[in-house]
This record gives sequence, structure tokens and C-alpha cells, in this order.
Amino acid sequence: MVNTVFKGDIAEVSWGMETGLVAVGDNASTGFSWTNAANSSTITIGNNQVWASGGDLLVPDNSLVGCLLRFTKAGSSNVTDDDYATTRRVFYITACDTTNATLTVQPALASSAGNGHTGDLLVIDSIKSATFDPAMTDAAQKVQTDQFVGLLNSFSLPEPEIDVRRQHVVGLGRDVNVLTSGRETLAGGSMEMNAHNLRWMKYALGGHTAKSEGEFANLATATSILTENPLNIKDASGVYRVQAYGAGTQTEASQLSSLTLTGTSGVTGNALVGAKTSSDSGTDATVTQALTTIHVDVPAAGVFKTLDSSGNPLYASYTGLTSGNTVLGGVVDIDTGALARVQSANNVLYLLAGIEAAVSVGDVRLDVGATVRALFAAGDYVQIIDKDTHSIPGQDATAPTVFKHEIRRVIAVDGDYLYVEQPFTFAHAVASCGIERVQYLSDEKRGSPHIGTGGQLHFGVEHTIFGHTLLPTFCIEQSFRQTDESPGTEQLLRLYSGCKVGSATMEADTEGEVKVKLDYEASRHYTDTGGVFTPHRMFENTANTAANRKVSGIAVDDEKPFLFQDLSIEAFGRPVLRGTAFSLQVQNSNTARWYIRGYEGQSADTDHVQNGGTQFATDITEARREYAVRLSAIIEDDRLWEEVRTRRHHKNTNDIVLRLKKRGSNATRHEAVITIEDYTIVRADHQIPDDKGAVTVDVELIARHVKITETSPYLTL
Repeated sequence: MVNTVFKGDIAEVSWGMETGLVAVGDNASTGFSWTNAANSSTITIGNNQVWASGGDLLVPDNSLVGCLLRFTKAGSSNVTDDDYATTRRVFYITACDTTNATLTVQPALASSAGNGHTGDLLVIDSIKSATFDPAMTDAAQKVQTDQFVGLLNSFSLPEPEIDVRRQHVVGLGRDVNVLTSGRETLAGGSMEMNAHNLRWMKYALGGHTAKSEGEFANLATATSILTENPLNIKDASGVYRVQAYGAGTQTEASQLSSLTLTGTSGVTGNALVGAKTSSDSGTDATVTQALTTIHVDVPAAGVFKTLDSSGNPLYASYTGLTSGNTVLGGVVDIDTGALARVQSANNVLYLLAGIEAAVSVGDVRLDVGATVRALFAAGDYVQIIDKDTHSIPGQDATAPTVFKHEIRRVIAVDGDYLYVEQPFTFAHAVASCGIERVQYLSDEKRGSPHIGTGGQLHFGVEHTIFGHTLLPTFCIEQSFRQTDESPGTEQLLRLYSGCKVGSATMEADTEGEVKVKLDYEASRHYTDTGGVFTPHRMFENTANTAANRKVSGIAVDDEKPFLFQDLSIEAFGRPVLRGTAFSLQVQNSNTARWYIRGYEGQSADTDHVQNGGTQFATDITEARREYAVRLSAIIEDDRLWEEVRTRRHHKNTNDIVLRLKKRGSNATRHEAVITIEDYTIVRADHQIPDDKGAVTVDVELIARHVKITETSPYLTL
């Protein structure tokens, strides 16, 4: 029989982010409940949770094995004896039954069997917890590993290496008498790709902020019909101010009803709809009528958006509202010029919706209140614009900072909450931020990032990547099959979760593409032993539309990599005109860690994860980070020799700057800037060439800090 072997040309690999899970007690079995055994407990997840439906869990069988679980008590609680804040009790998940909606944990809960009280929380850490897919069913299980890995040249999985213990027993000859399988190491993962974006550098450096231009109304040509109301604009009779995006054209409307604006002649396409401003001064901004008239949500303090005279978005914060919600006080620019703009008469001011509770680092849900929550759906994106800043590594006299802007994909909505993909990197105070809803469409309407004619980048997203304390984890999905058809039972599908990047290298030479190389390891592997897992086929069932290609990170017309001729280098205070090769390496010094813990369950060959995951590393911890930079160039003077001879240390002077820009005829295109600061030369070899040709110098530097800014068509990395 032909085609009875797994073939590499139809093997698939994709990846996804890891996201923690939350179950909320409701004093009934529809929240969560548990029963106790000698050294384990069985927890049943009720139907009131976003990751449970119809009596089933929306996570594959045993996919949570190895994850850590904690409880947080409410004021009146049934989990007081297991409240993490006071007892520091942590539980390991050793089994996960999709059909019966149960989790088995060790050790047993100290709290007596019962239901979670209203407000009690069950929280599963994000590490090893692949983002759940709300479209999953018990018969067709899957996770949201829908991201395009990249333009791969090579890819290696962190295949397991088993530490087999050998016992030589005295008196039983010279051969090994007993073999015992110990811990499993999942190291050796690697990938090399031609860089069509720099998203993987986020997973090598850890720190990341993102800021899009936000949501806009889209008015049909020659009409006043909106394709959808912006998140925080409601139907009402009032004074609406409308300004075209990318232009100074403005007009006024007197009513918005069922997507029809009355009185917007002259404004079509993308536009900002909001309140009309009056003249003001100081730190106040005044609008002509109560903000509550035309906005769904009016926070007492927060963030607003306006457009400059050319139609470009500007954000600012305010600290209070007075005069019947017509005066915003304590206005401070987030983007330079926002205050001045709204202090001029007849301009537009759009108030961002607020959050109802502060966000902590690592949270995976956002309290926006029931009214605003109802305006979101799974698959939308939520943008947090925050006036507060975060200090990033640097040696400036004044610590360098970035605004704590973040964007996350919404994976579920429930009650007052948006549940998001990947934990938040920063804390957000209620009075410091505002939120917008952003969506991917097949074009650039309503602020959707898009690549147009000549490579033009519409609504590009500004990503800033920098060295951070923690590295985000990710999950790799890999499947083998025999034919192009549905694989049926002849499929080998594996998930490698809890992955972290150990080292990353970005390099370019005169051979062609800019390349990114990664080494990574995992902390668990999972095998689909039941043949019920639906794999991701990137261009068959995943990135199969223009909008879905953006979601997966391979937008139409953005699939081509940066080439060496798209890269320019500045070093030692001047352009490097004759550079022949460049590389930047990040080394994270990660260490996988195993902990002593027994397994109370029974093992079977069909287990998706063997032995309750006890043989795998529980976590991978980061250690010191080091940067290495290498540069080769044809030299024309003694400048590089003087650098090494005089042992100069460039402390925030003469930064090494790499600039990349995609090919195209439009001035606004996908681009990136890599800044390497605080560096010194280790060596600069000026060897006499054997071929008697041009002298090439090979320079090696050590750097202290790296920052990457990329403006791309992707809302998340």
C-alpha cells in the first residue's frame, strides 16, 4: 500500500500562547466543587465557567496535567484552609477528564468537601496551560495553537531524553541488574527562520508593550452609515463631532441611531466619532455637552483619544470630571500634543471605556463591567492604553521608561469579565488607563491593521521589546500524517508546553535574508492517544482567510522576509557602509528544575501524559542574561582598531542601531529598529588576508541592554 509512512512534506507545526484558567465559585455545583481522598482531591468544574460547556471541559483530556493550581478565598469562603494568600498551599494537577469535567490534584485539599463559595477563585497557572479554544468539543478536541511559526529553514523539537538509572547489585554478576526510568529532559529544541517579523525576540527578551491606533468608525462612501458603532459610542441625540482619520476634515452630527449618523456630510471612510471640544486652557479640556450623553461608559478618571490636524491619533489622560461631566481636569499628554488639540474649539474627543478593578501582573481576565463586556466577543482584541510607565534596562541619567500599553486577544466573555490570551505583563490601576476594542478585518476598516498597495502599512501596531524579569512561555503543536486528507487514526500529534527560549540569534549577511535562530526547551510533552485531537493545518483550517492570516501572524503581502539590503547599521557614531555580516545573540541561562513529589494515580500506556507529569520539569527558571554582538566589515581606516586599543566603553553614546524596512514603494511600511546600548569591544581582529584582497575586520562586542521597536500589522506577538 502506498503512503503508509509519515511524510515530512505534510507534517505540520504551529504554536500558541499559554494562558491561566480561572473558575469562580457560586456556592453551587455550577461553580466548582470537590471531594477528598487520602492524598488527592477530585475537583468538578461547573457549567458556569467559560472553559466548561454542556458538562464538558473546553480543554483536551489530561492537557492540564503538571499545571499548578491555587485557591483564593472570598470574604465568606469554603476554601479558607487552602487559601494561597494565608496558607501558601499549591496543588499539582495529575489528571484532567474532559467528559466528566474533573481535575485530580495532589495533595488533597485541607478544606472539607463542598462547593466553592460565591467569589471563591480556583486559579490554574499559565505555565504548561495552552490557551483553550472555545470552539472545542469532546469529540473534536483542540487548543488555540493557531500561530504561524515563521518561514522555517529548519526546526527541531525538544524530544525527550530519559535518565535511565542503572543498578549493579552486589553478588549478581557484572551486568546491570536493574534499569529504572527517571526524569525526562526536554531540551534541544531549535528553529531557524527567515525573519518576516521579529515576534520571537519577545520570547527571548520577555518585556513587551503594544499600541495600535485603536478603533475607528467606518462611514460608507457618500453616506453616514457606520459599519459598527465604536466600543464606547452609543446611539443618542446629541452633539457628535466627527473627524476623518488621516485628514483634517471634520463635521458634526446631531444623532446616532441604528448605525446612522445624521449630519456627517463630507466625511467618509475611517473616522473618529466623539464629543465636540470648546476652547480651554491650563490642564482642563471642555466639551459642549455631557460626555454621558454619547458615551457608553464615562470613567471618573482615565484616558481619551483625539486626532491632530492631520488626522493622526493622540492619547491623553485625565484625573477627574466636573461641571456635569463636561470638563476633564488634570489632563496630561500620553502622546505629545493631545492636550493642546482638545483645548482648541471644534475638535473631537473620544473617551475610552474604563476598567472596574485593578489589574495585577499575571492576571488573565479584565473586569470591564457587564455593559462594556457585552460589546466584546471571543476573537476581538482589547487594547489597554495606560498613562503610567515602566522602567526598562538602561544607563541613562533618567531611567528610560515605556508606557504600559498592552493588547490581548479575547478568548471568552462572561459576567463583568473579558478573559484574555496570555497573562498581562504589567499592573494597571483603574484611574490610569482606558480600553479599546480592536478587530482584524480583511481590509483596513475600523482600524484593522492591513498591508495595502506598495507595501503600505495601514494602522500599524507599535511593539516595543526589551529585557524583562520573566520570559513568557509558549506551546508547540506538531503533527505527522500520511496523506493530505484528514489523518484519521493514523496521526501522531504532540504538544510541547511550558516552552522557554534559552538563546536567540538574529543575524544578517550579504547572502540574502535576515535570519532568527532560537534554542528552546519544554517542560512537558502531551500525546493525543485517543485520536480525537483536531490538528491545526495552517492554510487549510487556520490561516485560511485574509483576516485569519493576520490573526496567525502571516498577513497577506507581509509574508516576505527582511532582506540584507533592507538593513542599515550605525555603530560607533557613524553608518557602517561596508558591513558584510552582523549578529546579535541573547543568552538567558535557563535551568529546568525538578521537584520531589509522588504520584498517587494509576498509570496506563494510553495516558496522554505519563505518571501524572512527575517525571517532567515543573518549571524553567531564568538566570543571568547576556548579549553578544558580532560585526564584520571591510575597513577603510583605523577607527575600529582605536576603539579596542583605547578600551572605550560607550555608555549611552554612539548606540549601535539596526534599521529594517520591508520592500515596497510606500513610505509607511512594516519596519523595525534595534538599539544596542552600553557596549564595549572585546576583540577586533585586523588580520592580513591570505588572498591579498580587502582587509576585513571581525568585531566582537559585549552589550548591556537591547531594545527593539517594530511597527507591524500584528496586534499581538
